Amino acid sequence: FDGERPVILALVYQACPMLCSQVLRGVAGSLKPLPLEPGEDYRVLAVSFDPNESPEAALLSEQALLKRWGRDDAADHVAFLTGDEEPIRQLTDAVGFRYTYDEELQQYAHASAIMILTPDGRVARYFFGSEYPPEDLRLGIVEASEGKVGGITEELLLLCYRYDPA
Repeated sequence: FDGERPVILALVYQACPMLCSQVLRGVAGSLKPLPLEPGEDYRVLAVSFDPNESPEAALLSEQALLKRWGRDDAADHVAFLTGDEEPIRQLTDAVGFRYTYDEELQQYAHASAIMILTPDGRVARYFFGSEYPPEDLRLGIVEASEGKVGGITEELLLLCYRYDPA
């Protein structure tokens, strides 16, 4: 967004039959109790990794998130984006998010996670699953705002574990 605040990044696709809507519900539910202010302390960015999705579908998802969150006033600090395949792939590769299209099921196989990015765009934290403890999210935002990236636990996990959606 502006390079001054951390960003909560959700990589989702609007046509997802289950996981992505749960991720977005989890983000909205975790943001509700936070004492931090959107726009002042952080921003929210959701990017569709399906290059066939329309901006209209993304706008509907954005409106649903704001409604669940109860923060219509935060609309200027939330963005749901769509794009072409190559820039989407560049973004997902840069943050380590893997996905693949399953022709048989006619849907994407992907992980369930959000990321906290530092103001300069580095990944500070990954939050896996579809529910994110508000206090953990708050601490992740605060650390990212200070430019802190991960910790020894995350480094060890990354060395010992590699997610393979196939």
